[in-house]
Amino acid sequence: MDIILVAGLWMGGWAWYEVAPALERAGHRPLALTLPGMEGADADRSRVTLEDHVAAVVAAIDAAEGERVILVGHSAGAGIVYAAADARPGRVARLILIGGFPTGDGQPLLRGFEPVGAELPLPDWSDFDEADLRDLGEGGMTAFRAYAVPSPAGVVTGVQHLHDGRRLDIPVTAIATEYSVADLRSWIEQGEPAVQEFTRLTDVTYVDLPTGHWPQLTKPQQLARVILAQPPLGDGTIPAEIETISPQEFHASEGVEDWRVLYWGAHVFYRAESLSHGARLVAEVVTIAEGLHHFPDIDLRPEGVFVKTFSRRDGALTAADAVLAASVSRAARSLGLEPDPSALTVVGIAVAQGPGAHVRPFWSAALGYESLGGEDAIDPFRRNPHVWFHPLDPPKSGRGRTHIDISVPRDQVDARVSAALAAGGRLADDSHAPEWWTLTSPDNHGVDIAAWPDDSSFAG
Repeated sequence: MDIILVAGLWMGGWAWYEVAPALERAGHRPLALTLPGMEGADADRSRVTLEDHVAAVVAAIDAAEGERVILVGHSAGAGIVYAAADARPGRVARLILIGGFPTGDGQPLLRGFEPVGAELPLPDWSDFDEADLRDLGEGGMTAFRAYAVPSPAGVVTGVQHLHDGRRLDIPVTAIATEYSVADLRSWIEQGEPAVQEFTRLTDVTYVDLPTGHWPQLTKPQQLARVILAQPPLGDGTIPAEIETISPQEFHASEGVEDWRVLYWGAHVFYRAESLSHGARLVAEVVTIAEGLHHFPDIDLRPEGVFVKTFSRRDGALTAADAVLAASVSRAARSLGLEPDPSALTVVGIAVAQGPGAHVRPFWSAALGYESLGGEDAIDPFRRNPHVWFHPLDPPKSGRGRTHIDISVPRDQVDARVSAALAAGGRLADDSHAPEWWTLTSPDNHGVDIAAWPDDSSFAG
């Protein structure tokens, strides 16, 4: 099948250098477009408009061999392929929008960019959010800037013009990259103008691919697999390293009995006889991870080895996590290591904010953390407690309030609560049990002890 690939700002067909071959190996005909004015740094961009870019995609549709095509649009390219689909609705089998949105009629293609004369050069990296740059690395930034071409001002400032309502019935896949599907859904519900065209579409599939804004550079093979999974190319089955599963589904998987689901993933601890004994398991885990191309966090201590799955920044589990967990458990058993779930604890800090307070930027900067979603800040290397910034409900004036969140395995929570009470704590609220208990210390500091991640249907 013909798959037409359109990258976002500053990119030409070169951006798909790993994705296109993967699609071709699967038996399809990818066409990575370089749109007018993007041929090189010396190209004349002075008269190039949004309509010119749309017309180039329409021409590619008309020249395609097959009766229908797949249109893939990344970032600003999402709005461009959406307009092309409006021009040829009968020829488009599916739209795949990567890190971008379908731009509605009369809406600007882009917001927040100011061209310099006839073009918009690639800005300094400091102008981008940390989430945009995730997984790109210094090497990726250097290569991107070397290949980047300024985008035409007429495209950046263009306004969308649509005419055919049949476009609304074309199936759409929206791939969330530097933001999550949960974020996108919340923006739609809150009425954010840039995403309101989603409410008019009749068939939308939302897929998370956690990385930065340029997944064709940072996770090209995973992106190719997501594209190939979309009907009519595939049966809609999301690749294991991307498909989210609930804690219940994780626990139902074969061979994961040693593992517990806490905040930010599935966890296990194996006690070892010595540091070298534990190191042998670490070596086995490294081999397993490289074979699966799925990498966990590993913490070697003299007492043993902690392993935690890491598929997504928000801690949601994937099918690949269950495969990895079972393999790690088999390796641990072969080395004579036994699991000890009583050693598993994940600590978080909850900061309650008064009305109108916005303290996350300060704490993120002070801690060297990254923002996640609307309320969290996390250590980018996943070593230290996450911080949750939430509004006081009901609102209270004055200083913010802070308490500790503790995530423990379901089969350990009763002992943990009992131990805290025996040590002088007071049960402040058990109305949410058995999901979590709120305790206070003898000097009246709050602690929530939670077991809910380990057995609910929550999937992130």
